[in-house]
Amino acid sequence: MLFAGCDWSDRWLDVAVLDRSGSLLGETRIVYSDGPDLIARYREFLAPLGRRWRATVTGIEDVHILFARSLAASGMEVVHVDPTRASRHRAAFGTPKTDRADARLIAAMTRAGECRPIVPNSPTAEALRVVTHAHRSAVASRAEALHVLRAALVRIWPAAVSAWPASVGGLRSPQARAVLAAAPGPRAAARLDRKRLAALLTVAGRKRTVESEAERLRRLFCRPAMLLDPRVEDAEAVRIRHLLAALDQAVQRTDALQGELEQRYAAHRYHQLVSRVPGVGTTLGAYLLAEIGDRPVERFGTGRSLAAYAGVAPVTWASGQTVRVAFRRASSTHLRSTLHAVAFSMVSHSPGAQAYYRRRRAAGDAHATALRKLGRKILLCLHHCMASGVPYDDAIAFGYDPTAADAPTLQREAPLDEMEIVRAREMLAAPGATVTATARALGVSTQTVYRHVLGRPRPR
Repeated sequence: MLFAGCDWSDRWLDVAVLDRSGSLLGETRIVYSDGPDLIARYREFLAPLGRRWRATVTGIEDVHILFARSLAASGMEVVHVDPTRASRHRAAFGTPKTDRADARLIAAMTRAGECRPIVPNSPTAEALRVVTHAHRSAVASRAEALHVLRAALVRIWPAAVSAWPASVGGLRSPQARAVLAAAPGPRAAARLDRKRLAALLTVAGRKRTVESEAERLRRLFCRPAMLLDPRVEDAEAVRIRHLLAALDQAVQRTDALQGELEQRYAAHRYHQLVSRVPGVGTTLGAYLLAEIGDRPVERFGTGRSLAAYAGVAPVTWASGQTVRVAFRRASSTHLRSTLHAVAFSMVSHSPGAQAYYRRRRAAGDAHATALRKLGRKILLCLHHCMASGVPYDDAIAFGYDPTAADAPTLQREAPLDEMEIVRAREMLAAPGATVTATARALGVSTQTVYRHVLGRPRPR
């Protein structure tokens, strides 16, 4: 059997091949510009080195590049060598940092077994992983564009930021973007009458209380405010328009990828299994399955290995009588953040998860620690369900009988306490008071005021 190490760059691929005894059999550099078929040239290099060259184990630091994917698809064994571990080996043995020396080091680590075998996902699961990573990037770009726009408005027109609070969608809402596109500055906004504002809100998709919302915005924009020089304000308006265009593009990109993500998620092998988990919707479920894949047993083996990969299993350091349990930092950041969001959502939707979280908090765990332990429990349950083929059951996962008298129930904290309810009723009793103004003063939604203060649903 041969062991090959590949050190790749954006221009060429350095390859070194060792035999079982560790002797160097050959090395070469495959330049990308010399020909399109790298796999054929790699096979031509291996063929004279041994009769069983097809059983060569190829180690590489990045298994997601096209060469590694194509090599694995052709039937040859590809393993992953951790770049951090390779760097530590290089420092420990004093190996020079060159492409040729790196290829030899990777080949030696592959021969010594300091690598991880690669279990490729099915094309359906791989497509979901690609789409979810693109969706993550789009969401991050949308948030960045929103923050940049908000920072620019705070500097020249703070009233525009307060006009659309986060409770109604903030500056990302279609109504805010439509009004700001028509009036990107305070002087232009002050010239908008109620009829023009109502037309903009209607085009943006608002269907209820259009006239009252237009009147609210008109009064807000007509208030006396500090103004810049007209020439400077015109220049700032040009900047706001460009930032709005960037935000519109980011929102459209995210919406388009959301539809693609839903289609890929519905086609996944374990879609029905994850959909049964309380609090896990389409986006969280797609993020979760994209990182786990559709072959978790072949890829990770046990649930504990999957938990270690996700970063929710602690690391124990023991020396003599000293034992220390530390946080595991070497992990998949995507899967760890997804599990944190899944655990946070399940606390509000699963009676068993909520009871488990409260027990951990009562035992002295911090909020993040309790969520991490809850995420580990969920991940182990999902791995067991995927390995055995049984459907997910919340009662079995958290060990309770839903028909028993002492079964945990979902407890929701009231958004308003007794003193706040009394204060809200006093505010509503004042002449000219409105539910919207009361909700803003208390920092809650109008639905909360209708339900917990007035005791009736909000009129449609």
